[in-house]
Amino acid sequence: MKWAEHVARRGDWVFDRVGVALDTAADRLAVQGALPRWIANAWTQEQDLGISRHGFDDGQACLCCMYMPTGKSKDEHQLVAEELGMPEAHDEVKTLLQTNTGVPNEFVARVATAMAVPFGPLAAFVGQPLRSFCQQAICGGFQLSDGSRLVRTVVPMAFQSALAGIMLAADLVKHSAGFPMSPTTSTRVNLLRPLGSYLHDPKAKDSSGRCICSDEDFVAAYRLKYGCAVEQLSNGSA
Repeated sequence: MKWAEHVARRGDWVFDRVGVALDTAADRLAVQGALPRWIANAWTQEQDLGISRHGFDDGQACLCCMYMPTGKSKDEHQLVAEELGMPEAHDEVKTLLQTNTGVPNEFVARVATAMAVPFGPLAAFVGQPLRSFCQQAICGGFQLSDGSRLVRTVVPMAFQSALAGIMLAADLVKHSAGFPMSPTTSTRVNLLRPLGSYLHDPKAKDSSGRCICSDEDFVAAYRLKYGCAVEQLSNGSA
């Protein structure tokens, strides 16, 4: 279910810790807006995967700081259409997303043409909802080959999402057990390079003043919700 629906059903906005593995920045902003006490956030990208850790009143970057929008963003159907190589089909993509109907054979064939790949590897995804098609065939590590050369690899390692999930679970267990947490906000692994000896990637608190962690009302609500737990967070303990 959607995060908002979960919060509404729960009827209690006190969350000691939340593990986040969501697709969009907007969804991540919504989770932080509910003011959990502590958040672990996992992600995968074309070249890397990682995990970030967030309090809210500890002087470090909150989850919103990581995904703060910097300008006008495109709608989901526009982004999906561009990702499929068919920006002109954004109205058709919008309908498929809104109705959650399966992608027809003809649509998948056009995607294959637009991306200059054979239809065969994509045929198995005909009839699936468009979001599922994108996640599995385009974003989820499916390698499209023309038989002689690799045409497109979005996720270079088949285990990428699983490894991000393991890292997320490990940080949740560490935090729950009261083990010392990493002093830096983010840990990143680049899958296209040899594993580095230092994987931490510190993230600065948003400096624009637009983030909710700089808003006095949000900070006051957080402090009221968790009380003395705020001091414990600043010391890295649980």
